[in-house]
Amino acid sequence: MKKILFILSFIILAAVSVQAQEAIRWRMAVKMTSDTEGVVTLRALVSDGWHLYGTSLPENGPKPTVFNFSGSTGVKFTGDIRSSRKPLTVEDKMFGMTLNWWDANVEFTRTFKVEKKDGAKIVAGIEYMGCNDKTCLPPKKQTLTYYFK
Repeated sequence: MKKILFILSFIILAAVSVQAQEAIRWRMAVKMTSDTEGVVTLRALVSDGWHLYGTSLPENGPKPTVFNFSGSTGVKFTGDIRSSRKPLTVEDKMFGMTLNWWDANVEFTRTFKVEKKDGAKIVAGIEYMGCNDKTCLPPKKQTLTYYFK
């Protein structure tokens, strides 16, 4: 009986751990609006009960969400990154400060122009941190790449 309870506890713990690892996932899409211009969209998929911190946070707090497109080649970005909606402003009890975050899926877009299609690619580096009401995931980095055909 103890063995069964141990195995069941292990399975539940593993399932919770996997969910925490996938609390925030990222997807990238590129849509061309003309032969040389387009929009890159980075979509944060935020699991229920979790939140993704905003792009501008006070010092000594959690890691803000940061986007880096410096690895891109053959494209020139023509606009700043924009979110599909404003983050919530919340008094965060864990950090003891007023912070902002998104508590559900959110999209970030940026316009660009293709300057040299041969070998062009968009490389989006994303640094982010997510928390729920009980715990925070360590800051993570993810890189998404789109190659032009």
